Amino acid sequence: MGLREVKTRLNNLDKTEIIKLISEMYKKVPAAKNYLDIYATGDVNELAEKYKKEIEKYVYPSGSNLVLKESEAKKLIRTVRKMKVIELNIELELHYVNCCLDVITDFGYWDENYYLSVDKMFHSAVNGTTELGLVDEYSERLENISARASEFGLELYY
Repeated sequence: MGLREVKTRLNNLDKTEIIKLISEMYKKVPAAKNYLDIYATGDVNELAEKYKKEIEKYVYPSGSNLVLKESEAKKLIRTVRKMKVIELNIELELHYVNCCLDVITDFGYWDENYYLSVDKMFHSAVNGTTELGLVDEYSERLENISARASEFGLELYY
């Protein structure tokens, strides 16, 4: 079933049935719950903090078994991007970059593909700030990340 068919069926429902359907989705589909929470409150902070912890777990794991899974962090960010909440994307992308810079700082990790991934994520966040007109609001964070990255030969300019 495509979007057109879904829209047709939704148009045939009354308001009570639509509210019931959305309530069921809220209870049963975590991604829908997350999206509706942001939709209802406009606040991305709570969800951003939840996802930031997951990103840290993948990019900079703790304990004796240091298995880096930055690909899982990138997968999480790609999934969140589908919600089209740009401010949330920016927060997660910048957090990912910071976590990667922590790994580089603490372990001297050097891998061209790793650096390219960090660069790509940083520029995605910069594009989001530009799209929302929030460059001034994020300029200090972007500058700090850029300066920190330059210590490792990474040129993260915005």
